[in-house]
Amino acid sequence: MEITEHVKSLVESYLEKNGIELVDIIYRREQGGMVLRLLVDTAGGITISDCEAVNNYVSEVLDKEDVISGHFLLEVASPGLDRALVSDKDFDRAMDKELDISMYEPVDGKREHQGRLIGIEKENIVIESNGISTVIPRSKIAKARLKLEF
Repeated sequence: MEITEHVKSLVESYLEKNGIELVDIIYRREQGGMVLRLLVDTAGGITISDCEAVNNYVSEVLDKEDVISGHFLLEVASPGLDRALVSDKDFDRAMDKELDISMYEPVDGKREHQGRLIGIEKENIVIESNGISTVIPRSKIAKARLKLEF
């Protein structure tokens, strides 16, 4: 079993019980050596205290289970406000919010779309911009993100 899958299986029940979503898990070599990074979030946003609690739990489990041999750095962090929307859950949370979307190939003659997410289907999302609705096949989306306004 791959390390990331093994770690995921060990922490899933803890995260679920605490209302925390595992957005991504990465294990790779970086400048300082091997890094195990868990990106976590909640419906209301993740706090530093949440990240610390997850870090403590994962650290304890990994020490007990001896999943990773050798030295590594464990990081637990927020995926950030500008993270890509990928899963059904990501799009559900983004309902009625403004999105920036880059396409693999043009939809309605454009590779870039901006608009408010007004609908989600299995294969498509629907955005509205200036009173015009556009159906975008999810398979054609290279990257979808919440539009950040400052």
